[in-house]
Amino acid sequence: MTMTLHRRALARLGYGVATAAGLRGLAFAAQPAPLLIVVNLRGGWDGLHVLSPANDRDFVELRAEALRTTEASGLRLDASPSVDFRLHPEGAALAGLWRAGRLAIWPAAGVPQPTRSHFEAQALLAVGHGARAEGESGPGWLGVWAEAAAPPGRIAALSAAGGLAPMLAGGRRGLAVSALDGGLGLPGGAVGAAMLGALYGGGPGPAAPAGREAIAALATLDAKLARDAEGRVLPYRPAQGADYQPAEGFGRALATVAETARLTPGLVAATVELGGWDTHDGQAGRLAGRLRVLAAGLDAFATDLADLPRPWTLLVVSEFGRRLRANRSGGTDHGRAGLMLACAGGAGRRFGLARHLGAWPGLAPDALEEGVDLRVATDYRAVLRQVVAELAPAGPKLP
Repeated sequence: MTMTLHRRALARLGYGVATAAGLRGLAFAAQPAPLLIVVNLRGGWDGLHVLSPANDRDFVELRAEALRTTEASGLRLDASPSVDFRLHPEGAALAGLWRAGRLAIWPAAGVPQPTRSHFEAQALLAVGHGARAEGESGPGWLGVWAEAAAPPGRIAALSAAGGLAPMLAGGRRGLAVSALDGGLGLPGGAVGAAMLGALYGGGPGPAAPAGREAIAALATLDAKLARDAEGRVLPYRPAQGADYQPAEGFGRALATVAETARLTPGLVAATVELGGWDTHDGQAGRLAGRLRVLAAGLDAFATDLADLPRPWTLLVVSEFGRRLRANRSGGTDHGRAGLMLACAGGAGRRFGLARHLGAWPGLAPDALEEGVDLRVATDYRAVLRQVVAELAPAGPKLP
């Protein structure tokens, strides 16, 4: 029954059972496995504030100056011959990645199903559907892709958090680890290990083998951690002088991904979350603070893994954008299209999507969705397909 459900899930997502089975463990046997990291900005970040069309007359007239980046304050990208996109000053590291040919931007991307619900939009992001019926769920698109793309090994995907991200649900080799600095010993030491071993040793149903595999995966990763003479785990030392400290907890999660990527060549997918983007009030200061953390983390990660001997792409997503007009609390309410970013690296890699700018519908009254929101000009699934195809052209495809 478990295998039947898994195959139905694969077919429903459009991968095809035969294709996925044939690629699993073989797709990247002759070349280094790629790595796709998804950063989920929970709350719906205001892409119009992060990357403002500073010379758009409608934008200037309709968006309060405190909630837009101006020609005087913003960082010019020269991304478009007709639109003067200016990046928020706290995103200086992102501007550097753009100029270095390591960043792609989709300024008006989103889920095609009209929704301003956090829950619904996040569910769509996780499963990779264009629309979602009430109560419907399914495996995460990233977990299914990772299962098909990863070479043989215990760990194919990592959720750098206390629980497995919904995008990774459905894969059989995913692991949730929030930090590595204390090691990955099981709770309760030897007694706890014995209890879990007895619990999952030979029980019936799918839980027993899944439990055994998770325990083995933790032990495999734990054994690879560098330790001192007394057996204490040594702190991770990022390469190239990268510093994750300014990015706070987000930086620690990215460092966990980076260290795991170095220790586990078969890791092909990872997720990290950064919340705090639901800026209904006081947006100017709150967004600046969050963007400062995001940019610092991405800059540290890109610096740290610049020499990783395999290609990697980091994709930044959020459930939706924010309204064009501000509310009375100095913030913006739930909107529709938002900003998606992808940065890339790896030793000797040339990023095929470098300085790519997605479609921009404009902010004229007749171009707005329902007369109030930036219209979705790029289906977020098209972004996923572009990123995956560029990262792993010989690997499994997204529908």
